[in-house]
Amino acid sequence: MDVIVVGAGLGGLAAAVGLHRAGHTVTVLERAPESRETGAGIGIMPNGVLALDALGLGAAVRERTQAAIEPSGFRDRHGRPLLISDQAQVAEAVGAPFAVVPRRWLADLLVDALPEGTIRWGHPVTTPTGHGADLLVAADGAHSKLRAALFPDHPGLRGSGEIAARAISPRPAMPLACGELLDHRTGARFGCMPMSADAVYWYATWRGENAHSPARGGRPAVTGTETRRALRDDRADWHPCVAALIDVAADVHVVETAQLVRPLPRLAVGRVALLGDAAHAMTPDLGQGACQAFEDAVTLASVLGSDVADAPAALARYDELRRPRTSALQRQCRQMHRVLTLRGPAGRLRDAALRRVPTRFATRTLAAQMGFTPPVTLH
Repeated sequence: MDVIVVGAGLGGLAAAVGLHRAGHTVTVLERAPESRETGAGIGIMPNGVLALDALGLGAAVRERTQAAIEPSGFRDRHGRPLLISDQAQVAEAVGAPFAVVPRRWLADLLVDALPEGTIRWGHPVTTPTGHGADLLVAADGAHSKLRAALFPDHPGLRGSGEIAARAISPRPAMPLACGELLDHRTGARFGCMPMSADAVYWYATWRGENAHSPARGGRPAVTGTETRRALRDDRADWHPCVAALIDVAADVHVVETAQLVRPLPRLAVGRVALLGDAAHAMTPDLGQGACQAFEDAVTLASVLGSDVADAPAALARYDELRRPRTSALQRQCRQMHRVLTLRGPAGRLRDAALRRVPTRFATRTLAAQMGFTPPVTLH
């Protein structure tokens, strides 16, 4: 079957890999002249690693991933534990680790799994018709033009009001406060995850109305000294690793996080399948954006047969398998976002409640959430 994938982000590339390995002829059309992946990192939850396993790429991710040896979870701004889980136990229970890798490296891994010439850069697609393919996969991101064309009455994307800065820094000599630090005074957050023995992926968030908020929406803005100085001044009384990581970041990528106002009524229309952020954009509060795109890619490739006449039924099956899970995660992300950004008395109450959750219970609950059983292995 001839398939066009619109969008060469991580989700579109994963879909192309899965469909290619399932025997289809795939062309990826990307409006940008080159890869848009930034220099920041990405955390892949165990279910995302399991999906990459099914695509035949999990081994490379596992090989690059540093084993989780440091306790991780939610902490206050000083690094004191609020709710900690044992990531090593979660990884053992699920059968896959938490992986932290550079986004560009992951994008290159996906590109290298495709035949040369599969991706056509500088080819914008804004309408789901007139392309001559047997199937179209809309993987054109959170600001999807194809989604808007297919669902003109849907309210679409809405900014969260929270700005996120992301960067990779050399690992400092001091101990890290691994996980996500929460500030009940302002609702601001800071997360750091070891990426290797000598590098750390970190992110910082704050409310958009703050005086030093960078540009909103769209593609991430790459900033340097000004953003670092503002962040460092704002978090001078946080755990010492926060300032240390901010100080040595080369590039800081800044964007407002966003989510669909509500889940789509379906993830397939005729011979068009929606995938990744185009299908179910969600805030990064559960770390599931890319992971769900990888699950989408595996599922789509598994249900799509070789008979063109069966494509609409296969896409209906894809919708049936994926939409309940992604819709539930969209709602959970919205709820988690509200909880994690609480401030004042409500924020202090949240912290007190988190401290009462036993590590064993948090670990068991996280493991239950992180499973994924691929319908098929594509390699």
